[in-house]
Amino acid sequence: MTTTGTRNFKEKRISKRWRLSRHGPNWSDLPLDILERIIGRLRWVDRSRIQAVCKAWSVPNTCIPAIGELPWAMKFCWRYASLYLIQGECRLLDPLSREYLVEERSRGLEYLLFLDARPCASLYGWVLFKVYGFIEEKKESLFLYSPLTTEVIRLPYLGGPPTFQVATFALNATSPKCTIFLLWSENGKICIKLCSAGDCSWKTFEFDGFDRFNRANDAAYTNGVFYCVFREGQLGAFNVELKGWTILVDHCPLVDHCPLSRSSVHYAKLIVSGADLQLLSDSSSLELLKLDFAKMDWVYENDLNNRVLFIGCTSFSVPAVGEANVLANTIFASGTLMHPKVRFYGSTSPRQSRLYRKCVEAAKCDRIWIELPLGGIWRADDLIHAV
Repeated sequence: MTTTGTRNFKEKRISKRWRLSRHGPNWSDLPLDILERIIGRLRWVDRSRIQAVCKAWSVPNTCIPAIGELPWAMKFCWRYASLYLIQGECRLLDPLSREYLVEERSRGLEYLLFLDARPCASLYGWVLFKVYGFIEEKKESLFLYSPLTTEVIRLPYLGGPPTFQVATFALNATSPKCTIFLLWSENGKICIKLCSAGDCSWKTFEFDGFDRFNRANDAAYTNGVFYCVFREGQLGAFNVELKGWTILVDHCPLVDHCPLSRSSVHYAKLIVSGADLQLLSDSSSLELLKLDFAKMDWVYENDLNNRVLFIGCTSFSVPAVGEANVLANTIFASGTLMHPKVRFYGSTSPRQSRLYRKCVEAAKCDRIWIELPLGGIWRADDLIHAV
């Protein structure tokens, strides 16, 4: 190397050292695999603030494996502030950390629908709310609300009642495509309505139903199919792509255990647990069933297998790992008719802890369980313009 070349090389090394000592390392040059390993060890709150470390880092990629997270508990309360304003707040409780005030402000009268909103379902950071008697039009209305962005997406009007008995929606980390599902069962017909965020109207489908009154009880979505359980124990399925409706199971063993008027399936809840579809009774005996997809029949589950169930407008099954291991085999019911609010289902009971007490308090206060979007937050524009 020439003298000039050696001098230039040394000057570059000195310049680089000076820059590092003055400004610190350039984090934008961090290899992607190392970045993914770092993000993979973070909890949701820290992931959501990742760009504060380096602006070049985008919102955590959906391909980065998510660590086990418990659902958060949401409190949503609004009231009249004046003749032209409503005022309220939205709070989120992280059971592993603390409570966050995500919204506290006044909104105009165009948000009157907040005053009588009741949650129907929650998925991936969004909540589907139902409002009946919306202002003077006396029509049922639905809207989506994100406590993480405080955005609202209004859905098309449904008209006068009756319009639906169960409501839920599909949304996940892989796509912002959001499909809202409504179902009504009456007069020998099954009526299903679908729409997406941003649509101006609902698509309606009708199928042959039951020859007697058999109210729809709960609905859940997984792998392109909306499942619905009825009060007499039947399980139906609507394939979104094929637009087809099928009764998968015509009988539920829970119905055999007591007279139909007090059937433990009347307010039973559907739960998606990994690849499984489960049904939890609302009876004092607390029975849990799993759908055998091969035989298309319900089979009894004797244990939660060290998982935690959060029962609400949408129910979640979470592995009791890490800090959550003290909650193994516990069921927390919030915003439902299920009593008591906290139960144990398995060979071991949870250990008393600060985390356990927070979950008990959230259940007793009927907060809304919120699934955290561990792969990144979908904003309203993402949902509205998804294809």
